[in-house]
Amino acid sequence: MGYTTVRQRLLSTCMVMALAPAAFAQESQQSEEAQAAPADMSLEEIVVTGKIVTRNRTASVSPELTYDTEFFQKFEPISAGDMLKRVPGVAFTSDIGEYDAPQMRGMADGFTQVLVNGRPVPGAGNDRTVLVDRIPAEIIERIEVIRSPGADIDSQGVGGTINIILKEGATLPEGGSVRASGLYTAKDKELRGAGAISYAGRSDNDRVFYSVTANVQQRFNAKKFVEEKIVAGDFPNSVDGRELFAPDDFNASVADGRAVQLDSRENLDLSLNADVTFKVGDDGELRFDGFYIDTNRDEREDTTEWERDDGELVGDKVASQDTEIRQENFGFSALYEGMISDETSFDTMVRYSQFKNSEDQYDREFDFDDGEESLDDRERELVTSKDKEFAADFGIKHEFDTMMLKFGASTKFKDRDYGLTLMEADDFGELDIESESQFDVKEKRYDAFLVGEWQLGNGMTVETGVRLEHTNTKVSAPGAAEVSNSVTLLNPSLHIQRDVGADGQLRMSIARTVRRPTFDQLVPAELQDEPDDDDITIGNANLAMEKSWGLDVGYEHTLPANGILGVNFFYRKVSDLTQLVRIGDTEDGGLYTYNNVGNGKTYGIEFDISTPLVFMGLEETGFFANYTRIWSSRYDEFLQEDVRFNHQPKYVYNVGVTQNFPSIEATTGFSYQKQGLARSVFFAEIEDQYYGGNLEFFIEKRFESGLVLRATANNLLNAESNQAERNFDSLDDMRAGIVDEFEVEREQSSRVFLLTARYNF
Repeated sequence: MGYTTVRQRLLSTCMVMALAPAAFAQESQQSEEAQAAPADMSLEEIVVTGKIVTRNRTASVSPELTYDTEFFQKFEPISAGDMLKRVPGVAFTSDIGEYDAPQMRGMADGFTQVLVNGRPVPGAGNDRTVLVDRIPAEIIERIEVIRSPGADIDSQGVGGTINIILKEGATLPEGGSVRASGLYTAKDKELRGAGAISYAGRSDNDRVFYSVTANVQQRFNAKKFVEEKIVAGDFPNSVDGRELFAPDDFNASVADGRAVQLDSRENLDLSLNADVTFKVGDDGELRFDGFYIDTNRDEREDTTEWERDDGELVGDKVASQDTEIRQENFGFSALYEGMISDETSFDTMVRYSQFKNSEDQYDREFDFDDGEESLDDRERELVTSKDKEFAADFGIKHEFDTMMLKFGASTKFKDRDYGLTLMEADDFGELDIESESQFDVKEKRYDAFLVGEWQLGNGMTVETGVRLEHTNTKVSAPGAAEVSNSVTLLNPSLHIQRDVGADGQLRMSIARTVRRPTFDQLVPAELQDEPDDDDITIGNANLAMEKSWGLDVGYEHTLPANGILGVNFFYRKVSDLTQLVRIGDTEDGGLYTYNNVGNGKTYGIEFDISTPLVFMGLEETGFFANYTRIWSSRYDEFLQEDVRFNHQPKYVYNVGVTQNFPSIEATTGFSYQKQGLARSVFFAEIEDQYYGGNLEFFIEKRFESGLVLRATANNLLNAESNQAERNFDSLDDMRAGIVDEFEVEREQSSRVFLLTARYNF
């Protein structure tokens, strides 16, 4: 699908829907277990405009931060990723301008768990990562950041858990909202659109509640990428080649090879979220809900390369890559909550979700001088995956005088099919299949948990729990025998909450969490030319889960006018880390597999504040900031020494200010995000990643009719990502520090401007 077709589909869809959804912003004091809004409460009373909004307090004993939609909405986030970039301790190390895979405490590669409505959801990648940039902000009610889990949620999530709560009719006032947006990108100077409509209603007798949100939006990211490869031996005094890099001056380049790439990524997202809740008797509720998200993504990369010849950089080749991605995700569930007696409550849920992904990548090369296509230099890559999950769970909670006891069980059945086809042009220019890879993973989970909570007086609450998780995995691939693996783990947790004076609260948590192996690591099939040419990598179906003991100690203080200040220390000790190791030789290279080798640890301190500045006499000024400093250490089999966790930045911080002008019903503000150096170690390669800061600005005007106009500007500093790689000829050279080549890269994104009109009715 071309770019023109995508835009035509967007415009026609917007016309049919009359441009649609707007989020119902919630009161900033909404509790963890939200109650239905009173029937006489109007939408204008719920949508807090012209008010300084802070993050929520939570009733949970475990350490948890909660943010309603209103906390983010003034900056008009497009997706859940845009919202999460402002949350304490969450980093993104994807391409510049992209916020897809969140990393709590900076931990990547599946160490962060993403839930939707408290339950795991399938994702596109084999590493179990859920890409949150596909979840529209319009269908989200609030975001919960769970630093340390209780026993009643999945133990996955060593770094932490992000729980995305979608809108629910029972917690919304009756009424609707319409939104229309125009998005302008400075790179291509084109205007794109987005629209949304939301409505929530209830029956006259308050026995039925419902809501529906429809959303259509375009996302666009245009980047420029410059790369230089520099022979390290020619510059023995350089550490990583960054001071030799000349991205803006071709004539000053000392590189042996140079590449310039223009990269554009255009997305069309269609989504629908709906629910209906029925009151059953005096105390019961039966809820049905479902969501559907469809994403069409077109990527185009145009690359020009030069090679040094007789002391000069001369044109080598021109290449293009077109990728069409189609992702379809849906799920539905049924939940019943009721009372067995005055002291005993009961809940049960069944749900089904599915994620279908297809990618078609086409690579071509052209002659540098005349631009003619080389028919024998073409490649095509086809990826298909389908991930299906069925799950059911129940819980029973009994209230005693000074304690609460809750127990429950859950089961989940996952089926993942994956296929990869590589095609290359033959001597006649015809694309022939070069290799095919397929596998199927069936995973069965049987979990049970027990949680007890005690009120000990003097403002102290203690929660203890244990979660039993049994996982059975079967992996099959063509040409390989089916293999199975069963693991049973007991994961305990302890959370203590203590009031300190009238405004303070102290929390301490200890919990055991896990990271499950990625699907492709389990497949016992041979992968050619990995990790290097002539090498072979074979999966290991007997991989153990990585296990972690975690400690969190934090203090939270209430400030005047609903402000809040928090500080938290965290520590994670991780065992059975998974890494690629060499186990033998092939005819021309090495034989590798994945094993559990070594241990690691990560620790740090998190600080956040969100408050009106009333103690400074600035009642209409809001201030928020958070800062997370991260240390880590793990043993690396390639380098054979301790290094940081891959892709983990040393720090991440956010700061923002909002200023309200009541006399003219207007508000303005800015936010700034920045994260530090992230170092990663791979096979014969050490990579350092540097990110520039992102500055955002908004201005809002409100009208008595309920109309809100808001203009936002993103990436005002033209943030860039810089990467410095040290490449080595062999692992022995890497351990000895003998660098063969510096590979230095710079990636720049574009400024984006958004004009939004919202109307509540």
